[in-house]
Amino acid sequence: MEATVLSLGKSVVIGALSYARSAGAGEVASRLGVQRDQAFIADELEMMQAFLMAAHDGPEDKDRVVRVWVKQVRDVAYEVEDSLQEFAVRLHKQSWWRVARTLLDRRLVGKQMRELRAKVEDVSRRNKRYRLINGDGSGSKPSNISTTTSEFPVAGVTNVRRRGS
Repeated sequence: MEATVLSLGKSVVIGALSYARSAGAGEVASRLGVQRDQAFIADELEMMQAFLMAAHDGPEDKDRVVRVWVKQVRDVAYEVEDSLQEFAVRLHKQSWWRVARTLLDRRLVGKQMRELRAKVEDVSRRNKRYRLINGDGSGSKPSNISTTTSEFPVAGVTNVRRRGS
């Protein structure tokens, strides 16, 4: 089950990353004045892709924290991909009668990009908070995943751990 989720998550992130790095997305971001947010999101998607690759290549571990984080990465990737495609459609759909709405559309898109950026940052912070990936830049696999529940007590985990010992 985890392999399927990881594989699906990797493919979604790869799709979102390829679109975020595409010339079309760059043009849309340039026209809307959100190049910085677009670049940040693309960079974070690249980090998410690396995490998913490391999680997929790592040992089979049933750690719930990793599964939840992988699900959150996948969900944010879906949302980013959908939003970037919506932005492109919105930009290319403009006609003579929509010129008056351009300013409103740009504000809306800017707001949505900031919200997406905040979501991506939140997911990235979760990685640091739960130490899912070693932060030394060595490209290592998820480090010491089993320690996450001992460092961050979860209701009922301590009792189960005592009974299992």
